[in-house]
Amino acid sequence: MLAIVLANLSVCVEAQTTPSDAALTVAGSDQITAPSPQSLVTIKRDTPVELMAYSEVSTADSAPGKRFKLLLNQPITVAGKIIAPKGSLAYGMVTAAEDSGGLGKSGRMTAKLLYLKLGDAEIPLEGETSDKGTGAGSAGLAILFTGWAGFFHRGNNAKIKAGKILTGFIAEDVSLDLSSAPIKRVSALQATQVPQQ
Repeated sequence: MLAIVLANLSVCVEAQTTPSDAALTVAGSDQITAPSPQSLVTIKRDTPVELMAYSEVSTADSAPGKRFKLLLNQPITVAGKIIAPKGSLAYGMVTAAEDSGGLGKSGRMTAKLLYLKLGDAEIPLEGETSDKGTGAGSAGLAILFTGWAGFFHRGNNAKIKAGKILTGFIAEDVSLDLSSAPIKRVSALQATQVPQQ
């Protein structure tokens, strides 16, 4: 009699837990949504990128670590399709900056590209630019004729002028899901679903 009761109890417990486990499995699978192969696209490493400085960056007010904005000057295309339109936002960073000083000393600045922003995706870029301000010839004349007056004459700051065109490259293969809103970067595993062009 006791064995029959225990057997019935076991069946009841199994009947109650099995649907819950199945429900959890279904719920978990519903949360994993893979993008369709048609919506995936890969921008290859070393794809050239033409950018334009959004505003002036100068050693007069920029220190290493300062970030600045750029705009994509030419669209990025893959298989004839525009992936990143002209005007897309990108970022660079000042890596070295030396202000101009007395005696007509020129300012020096080096900056590197960081990434292109496309939807939620940050597409890494590589490229570096440097600039040296031009020294002022009048500083030398001031020393010849007025001695120490030359110490009060400042040279020119190094700068990236607004509108300057900078060229960089995509730093690594980047796969994107164009069907998501906003656009998202996808994993290398998902990218294997991209059909060969």
